[in-house]
Amino acid sequence: MDITEVRISPVGSRDDKLRAFCSVTFDDCFVVRDIRIIEGNKGLFIAMPSRKLSIRCSGCGFKNVIRSQYCNNCGDSIPRALSEEVERGRTKLHADIAHPILTEFREQIQDQVLVAFDQHFEKLDREAAESEQQPVEVVAATGGGAESEEQREFAPPTPPTPSAPRPRGPAEEKKFAAEDQSSQQEPGEAEFLGKEAEQKETSEGEKTAGLPPPEDNFSSGLF
Repeated sequence: MDITEVRISPVGSRDDKLRAFCSVTFDDCFVVRDIRIIEGNKGLFIAMPSRKLSIRCSGCGFKNVIRSQYCNNCGDSIPRALSEEVERGRTKLHADIAHPILTEFREQIQDQVLVAFDQHFEKLDREAAESEQQPVEVVAATGGGAESEEQREFAPPTPPTPSAPRPRGPAEEKKFAAEDQSSQQEPGEAEFLGKEAEQKETSEGEKTAGLPPPEDNFSSGLF
C-alpha cells in the first residue's frame, strides 16, 4: 500500500507534548484519521487512533470507562473488581482502533507523517516572515519617450491642527462673535457699502439744490 496524502492539523502551542493530529490516505481509497504526533523524550513519534478500555455495568449492561465508580446510565455503583479484571496483564488502558501489524510499515507511515509535519511548519514560518516585511509600492512613470521609476514609501499621517479655545462667559462670547463677523466680511463688500452711502448723499444734495430758497419772515415783509 502507498501513502498518497497526509494532512496535518496543529493543536496547542509548540511547547505542548501533543503537537498535531493528522490523517493518512492509502491508495486514494482508504483514510485513517486522528493519528497523533507527540513530542517524546527522544523526539517526535506517532500514536495511532485509540479508545479507552471499558467495563459493563452489572445492572443495566451499559459500557463505562474503566475505573469508573458509578454507571453513567443507571447510576449504580460499579465494583472495583471489574476494572481490576480488565487491567490484569495490561500495561496500557487504551486500545488501538487501527494500527499497522508490520514494524516496517509502521516506520514508513511515521517517516512520511513527520516529513509532512516539518514541511507544514516551514510553510507557516515562511508566511509569517513574509507578512512582517513592510510593503513598498513601486510606480513606473513614462513620459516624452523617457522612462523613470520612483519609489514611494508610506508617509505617516499628519497630526490634526489644534482648534481655537472656546470663549468663557458672555463677554468673551460677544468678543469672539464680533471677530468672526469682521473676519467673514470681505473688503469688497465694505467698499460696496461705502460707495452706496456716498451715492445716496450726492442724490439728496442734488434734490435740495434744485428747490427754491425758503422764504423767511424778513423777505415777506411781515416785520
